[in-house]
Amino acid sequence: MLKYFVLLIISNIVLISPICEEGVNHCESCHPITKLCIKCDLDVFFPDENGGCSNSKKCFVGENNCLECIGERDLCKICEDGYFPDENGGCSYSSNCEVSYRGKCLKCKDNYIFVGQINEGIQICKSLYSEDLKNCQKINIEKGICEKCKEGFYLNQGDKRCIKTPYCYESSFGTCRKCTNNYYLYKKDNTCVEQKDNLRNCQESLDGEECDLCRDNYYFAKDGKCTTTNFCSESGTFGCEKCVQGFYLSEEGGVCTTEENCKSGKKDIGLCLECKDGYTIDFMNGECKPNNRDDEFKYCEEADEVCQKCIKGYYLGKDHKCSFSRNCSESNNGVCHTCVDNYYLGLDNKCTEVEHCIYSDDHFVCQECEGKYCFNEEQNKCFMGEGKLENCKYSYFGTWCTRCKDDFYLNQTEFLCRSNSNPEYFYKCAKTHSGINLCAECVKGYYLGRKDNKCSKIQGCESSENENKCLECNEYYCLDKKTGNCEFNNRIDDANKKFYYKCNRTNEEGTACEVCIKGYTLNENGLCVNEDNCAEKNGHGSCAKCVSDKGNLCLNKDFGCVDSFYDNCLECNDVLDFSECTKCAEGYHVNDYGKCV
Repeated sequence: MLKYFVLLIISNIVLISPICEEGVNHCESCHPITKLCIKCDLDVFFPDENGGCSNSKKCFVGENNCLECIGERDLCKICEDGYFPDENGGCSYSSNCEVSYRGKCLKCKDNYIFVGQINEGIQICKSLYSEDLKNCQKINIEKGICEKCKEGFYLNQGDKRCIKTPYCYESSFGTCRKCTNNYYLYKKDNTCVEQKDNLRNCQESLDGEECDLCRDNYYFAKDGKCTTTNFCSESGTFGCEKCVQGFYLSEEGGVCTTEENCKSGKKDIGLCLECKDGYTIDFMNGECKPNNRDDEFKYCEEADEVCQKCIKGYYLGKDHKCSFSRNCSESNNGVCHTCVDNYYLGLDNKCTEVEHCIYSDDHFVCQECEGKYCFNEEQNKCFMGEGKLENCKYSYFGTWCTRCKDDFYLNQTEFLCRSNSNPEYFYKCAKTHSGINLCAECVKGYYLGRKDNKCSKIQGCESSENENKCLECNEYYCLDKKTGNCEFNNRIDDANKKFYYKCNRTNEEGTACEVCIKGYTLNENGLCVNEDNCAEKNGHGSCAKCVSDKGNLCLNKDFGCVDSFYDNCLECNDVLDFSECTKCAEGYHVNDYGKCV
């Protein structure tokens, strides 16, 4: 078995916005490292410079089916045949349109209805006989999906289609393909049957007696049951109890591996990742080798009177001991302290060919030179940095700097390293823009303000007074004027700081919101609410009912109408957890997980 150790080095990345959540604000996919949105969920939404999604786009003749652009907003005026200018500046395709005016559909053909987001002009004509609207009694016009089926039909929770099979999650042309949890698909008549006895965790069965396909992340055991453990022979209530011949149950349980002395392993391929105490993993074949804890043979794989071969990742020295450094001649407990001729020992106890190198990577390539030495990336050597290269850490051909030592920033116009310790000039800056005398990236642990181009310790700060006090936060944070910190204003972790929610900045005492973000207003309790989402108010002036045409909104006692993560939720609990519904629409009830079913 091969075990991979990946060293991920992230450089030249400025995290503009860390608030990317999949399924929120039209974002379909977030980047795993930068946490910025990389794919939006509708054709008219695009990843923007703030890491989210917006519906503003530039108009270019010849692109997006546009023939002529006009106006300061770069809107498309004339589109290709079959396309109509939309309110977002591009061209939209609207088939099955009967009446249009100035390139915009006003009436659909018979048996077609408008679906889409009315306020954003993203409407299309959709057939009432389309597969996802067939036999539907109530349609969500904005989302273009069915909400309630005709009598005798059931709504799939997965693809939102109406078919005659109850407990069906996905269907195709009226036939069920996958059932909800705790039910399996009986292939003989395509019905969903409750999982019992031998068919627990089963996804499909041909005869209703034995399982033919297990649920995702489940495997067949030899006894015909579905378990969470691959290569299982006998399963019980708490998982696998016995593995097939040639496999062993790991010490921690739940995994069958090919190694008898395994502590934990990988479920799907049955290989060991970690051995029991007293054994060392051989990463070449996944075996657990005895390790007698004797320094003389530590990390040794094969030996007679002395070690002859080390385990993977360790190297045999002239003293017949194993160390993690290649070209080591003498070591102790796996740590090298003397290198062979023409190699040099760094502070990381690794041997490299580069003199004056103190740190190397996993391939023994130099990463940092000592003292005033600078690393020449092309020649792979450390040289004395003098003059303009005195504070340089990495150099290109030994002529200009590409990375500076600690406490210095790289001026990318002159490619020189200058001090970043002065609070007045480029404090904690790592490098500037090329051709512009402004900071482009801060050192680790500091964040760049987009408005003042200064580095501070405060995440989300746009403009700061000093490294510990912010003057203005970005739209995803609330400025606490008492502390000078930027606090998240989309989700609140502290019950005593509810006034941060949708707040732009607090009062001087930091006890209530002073200014809300755009689209929200301050109520009498000092909280930010969206009045436009309220359809009716009670006698006390509080919201009593939410509008029904703005997606999934639920009524919260403190903040009025807020986004709900589930369909058919009318009222939800405290702002700390909007996902828990307390009152559902007619025909639904709240289950144990706070969801309407």
